[in-house]
Amino acid sequence: MEAANQLPATGSLIDRYLRINRELRHQNEATLRELTRTSDPSPKWLTAFHRQSNAAPLSSFADRRTYVYRGQEIDRQVHLGFDLASIKASPVEAAQEGRVVFAGNLGIYGNTVILDHGMGLFTLYGHLRSIDVPVGATVKRGQTLGLTGETGLAAGDHLHFSVMLHGVHVDPVEWWDEGWIRKHLIAKLSPHRPMAAAPKDDREQ
Repeated sequence: MEAANQLPATGSLIDRYLRINRELRHQNEATLRELTRTSDPSPKWLTAFHRQSNAAPLSSFADRRTYVYRGQEIDRQVHLGFDLASIKASPVEAAQEGRVVFAGNLGIYGNTVILDHGMGLFTLYGHLRSIDVPVGATVKRGQTLGLTGETGLAAGDHLHFSVMLHGVHVDPVEWWDEGWIRKHLIAKLSPHRPMAAAPKDDREQ
């Protein structure tokens, strides 16, 4: 866990850990709200989002986590995304076409890429071992953004994937569902325009 290297230099071990798990977490969420304040007015998400290839879920959206030290509960937090794992250092794929608005270290998320998909919709890719895209770049659906890792507050190599709408974390499962996209979004945004077929990326062929 790389977060051990981020522990403050003073205070008890528990106090130092909680300053990361609480204070740094809150600071990171404030940064995310600022980063997602401005978005492209045109949507890039007229089809279902791509889910990380050959990856099994380790934890789901809104999981409630209890942190225990020497048999006693010391903290509780809510997980704001999906943890997906495959083999170590797996390519991390863009869920949808978008523009890179952040590529760097983001506290508990470690090395992170954030994409703007338009109309206030963003995706976050955290705990990366390496980052392969610069801020300002436009990426395609399925394009490699970097490699999975365990940077930040992570126990083991995996991808933390989040979806944010106007700065609020939402359940990624809905955005992976073509039927949900059609029914709840496309039908309301463009009722008279036929839905385009989902694009194929190299990993889906």
